Amino acid sequence: LLAPVVDIVDYLLARLIQTFVDTASGREGWYGLGVLVVAVVLVVAAGLYLVRTVRLSVLREGRVGAATLAERRERSERLWRSAHELADAGRFSEAVRVLYLSALYALDERALLHVEGSLTNREHARRLSGLHPALGETFLHVVEHYDRLRYGRFPVTPTTFAELSGLVARTRTAALQSATT
Repeated sequence: LLAPVVDIVDYLLARLIQTFVDTASGREGWYGLGVLVVAVVLVVAAGLYLVRTVRLSVLREGRVGAATLAERRERSERLWRSAHELADAGRFSEAVRVLYLSALYALDERALLHVEGSLTNREHARRLSGLHPALGETFLHVVEHYDRLRYGRFPVTPTTFAELSGLVARTRTAALQSATT
């Protein structure tokens, strides 16, 4: 089925090349020279269009990446504030989870740890310890404290929330310092 199409394309391409050669050598006269100029203009226009399209695509991706980074930075800060608002409202068990997420996303937003939904809290801590040992140890304390409160059926009181909040604050501060150095 494709043989006739390939033959036609081959014939047209050979004819175009022959016309180009004839025009460039002066055998086609003014008409051929006009066709050659139009062909060159079309090729240049197509090249400029492709360059412009690629450039706009790269710029658009850069803007989206910057916007995504800004959103990610807002997310951990928003989670931090939300955790404290929940704690102020007496909803400590919810506040503990949101507080932990603020620590996790603070590490992610500073590109110190990539958060993956398939990993457990301890796996995230081990991965961070492998990449940034000092920060990993700090985060491991957060994970241990959080897991005890969340899954160990320990009561979440204002005191235990404050302890976890202090650990998370240390992790967030250490993440910021690690990202800037």
